[in-house]
Amino acid sequence: MTYRVWGRPRLKRRWCTAPFVFAILLAFACLAQAAPSSSDWTYRVRPKDNIWDLAARYLKSDVPWQKLQDYNHVADPLHLPPGMTLNIPVAWLRLEPAKAKVVAVIGEATAKLPDSATPVPVKAGMSFGYGASLSTGNDTSLTLEFADGSRVLVQANSELALDRLSAYGDTGMVDTRLRLQRGRVNSDVHPLTGSAARFSVSTPGTISSVRGTHFRVVADPEGGAARTEVVGGKVDVGGEKRHVLVKSGRGVATADGAAPGQPQDLLPAPAIACPSGAVNQFPVELQWPALAGAEHYRLQIAPNEKFEALLLDRVVSTATATLPELPDGSYAVRVRGIGAGALEGLDGVCPHVTIDGTPQPPLIVSPQPDRKVRDKRPEFRWTESVQAVSYRWQLAADPAFAQVLAEQDNARGDGTRAPQALPLGRYYWRVASRDSGGKVGPYTHALPFELVEEPPVPVPGEPKRSNGDLVLSWPGGTPGQHYHVQLARDPQFAKPEVDATVDKPELDLKKLKSGKWYVRVQTIDVDGYAGPWSPAQKTRISCVSCRWAIAGGGAALLWLAL
Repeated sequence: MTYRVWGRPRLKRRWCTAPFVFAILLAFACLAQAAPSSSDWTYRVRPKDNIWDLAARYLKSDVPWQKLQDYNHVADPLHLPPGMTLNIPVAWLRLEPAKAKVVAVIGEATAKLPDSATPVPVKAGMSFGYGASLSTGNDTSLTLEFADGSRVLVQANSELALDRLSAYGDTGMVDTRLRLQRGRVNSDVHPLTGSAARFSVSTPGTISSVRGTHFRVVADPEGGAARTEVVGGKVDVGGEKRHVLVKSGRGVATADGAAPGQPQDLLPAPAIACPSGAVNQFPVELQWPALAGAEHYRLQIAPNEKFEALLLDRVVSTATATLPELPDGSYAVRVRGIGAGALEGLDGVCPHVTIDGTPQPPLIVSPQPDRKVRDKRPEFRWTESVQAVSYRWQLAADPAFAQVLAEQDNARGDGTRAPQALPLGRYYWRVASRDSGGKVGPYTHALPFELVEEPPVPVPGEPKRSNGDLVLSWPGGTPGQHYHVQLARDPQFAKPEVDATVDKPELDLKKLKSGKWYVRVQTIDVDGYAGPWSPAQKTRISCVSCRWAIAGGGAALLWLAL
C-alpha cells in the first residue's frame, strides 16, 4: 500500500523529501556512538564498506559482527556513511605472528631458533619469528625489517633476541619487542599508529620504547651499562626505578642497576670534507673539524646511504681517518663524535663517495721520491701489476703535470727510460696501469727526484809519510762524503783482499804482502749513492819494504796515480 502511495503523482514532492530526512536521521544515529576507549582502534569508513566485511577483515573469528554494530550504535549495518569512524576494541582484533626479514648482511652472523639447538648461518632474504636470537661476529652487521617497515641495524659483536613479533591483522599496528643482550643496534622506526602499536628495545637494565623515531641502543653486559642515543623523535627510557623521556639530539646513560641518568645533549654532526669527485688515489684521508668535547670518533662505511650493513665500523682518536682500499663503486660514509660517558653524537654523512681506482698503479722501484739521480737519461722502474697489460708513464717539471716533458702511452714490462738526456734540475714522474679492456687506472702520486752531477772520480793526491806499508790518498770531495777503497791481486777485483770504507780521503795500510796490487776508489755521496769506480791502478810492494815493515824501519811512500 505504501508503494502505491509513493507512486501517486500528488505525493511525489512529499516523498522526495522523505529519503533526505531519513538519511539525516541515519547519520545522526551512526554518529551517536559510545566515546572511544583509549584501548580502541579507530577505522574511518570508506565507500562501499559494511559491517560484515569489516568484521571478517579485522575481528577475531569468535567475535561476531553484531558486537561491532552494537558497540558503534550502527542502525543500518549494510549502509555505512563514508567518513564515519568505527571504534574497535583492541582485544577484538585479530592478532597474528609477524616475521623479521634480513634485508642485508655483511660478514658471518648466526641465528638460534626456538626449536633447534644448532645455530644456522644468517643470509639475506631469510625471515625469523619471535623466539629467534641473532648473533654477529667481528666485522659483521645486518639489517632486519619488521612488519611495519621499521628497520634495525645490528652491528658487530652483538646479540639480539626477538622477544615478540605480532601484527594486528590488516590494521597496520604491530607489537615489536627486541632484547639486546650485548652490542649495539641502530633503529629506524616508522611512526606507529593505533593504541596497541609498540616498538621497544630492552637491555639487561633498561627498556627504550618509541612510537616512531631513529635511535641507537648500546648494551654492555660486562659493565652492566646501557646507553640510548636519540637521533630523531622521542624515546621513553625506563629502568626499575624511573623513566625518562629522551628527545631528539639527546642521550642517556644507565649504570648497572641504577636508574637512567639525566639526558645529555649529543655532540653535533661533524662537517666532513666529502670528496668532490671520484676517488682514484690511495690512501685517501677523510677530514673534519674537531668537535669540542669529542674524545673519539666513529667511522662507518656502507654500500649505500641506507646503511643496511657496514663494510667498516671503527673508532679513531683524531679528526681524520684513512679510507681503506675499496672496489670500484659508490659508497656512503658517516662519522660521529663520541663524548663524555661514551655517548655518540649525530652523524655527519657523505652519502655518495665514488671509488674509481682500478686497475691499481704498480709499486715504485726507482727512483724513489726525493732521491738524487745522476744518469742524465734516467731509468724508471716499477713492479708489474697482475691487473695490467701495459703502463702509461709521464715525466714533468711540476707536480701538477701541467706541462708533460715526456710520455709513453703503452710502456711494457717493468720500466722505461727517458727518451733523451735531461738538464740538471728537479723533476716529477708517475705511472698508471692499463688493463686488458684498455681502461687506464689512476696514476701514482707525483714522485719527485733531483737530477744532479755524478760525484767526481778521485784524482791523484800528494804522497804522505807513514809507518805503514802503503799510504793511499786523494783530494777530498764535499763534506759528508765517504770513500770505498778496494785492493785486489787481479784487475777484475773478483776477490778483493782489502775492502774498506773511510770518511776521509786517505787509507793507511800495514803488513801488506809483497807483490803486485790493483787499487780502485769509489765516492759515496751523502745520500748513500755510490759513484763510479776509478780506473784500476797498479802498484807493487817489494820484499825490501816487507823487511823494513817487519823490522820497524821506514815505509815505502807510494803516490796513487789515479
